[in-house]
Amino acid sequence: MEFNKPVSNPLLVGAIELLKEADTQEHRDLLIRELLKADLMAPAIIDPAPAEDEEGRLSVAPGSRVQLPMLFSSDGKKFFMGFTDEAEYRKWQEKNRELPFFAVRLQDFAAMLSHRDSQGNECPALGLVINPYGASVMLPRELIGGIVKG
Repeated sequence: MEFNKPVSNPLLVGAIELLKEADTQEHRDLLIRELLKADLMAPAIIDPAPAEDEEGRLSVAPGSRVQLPMLFSSDGKKFFMGFTDEAEYRKWQEKNRELPFFAVRLQDFAAMLSHRDSQGNECPALGLVINPYGASVMLPRELIGGIVKG
């Protein structure tokens, strides 16, 4: 995960559009290939808040607590959010508060989704929603784990 690294994924966006037009194995395979290469923007709550360094760039202090806010479905299920680019991220920010972000890979989401806390409780998120205010592609935890394992 990289702090405040802008991302752009035109091939992933294209793969999502192709899959929405026609759900074929070829389009699914393309989506998976692009997901494995992509960085997605994920909003983050950071404590203490990032501070500007000498060059005016925001930086996260060592030991900071980082939490990725989750999206709630109408029935109360929780999902991580990932955005393919800044335009999609801004759609979310218009309806929510402005937060810094991390560039997160699918492998990072898989690790968070399979993590258990010290009491053995699994992550409350059931998966990942890509571009929730746009194409809104939902990937369940099990699918993400299978994609990452190959």
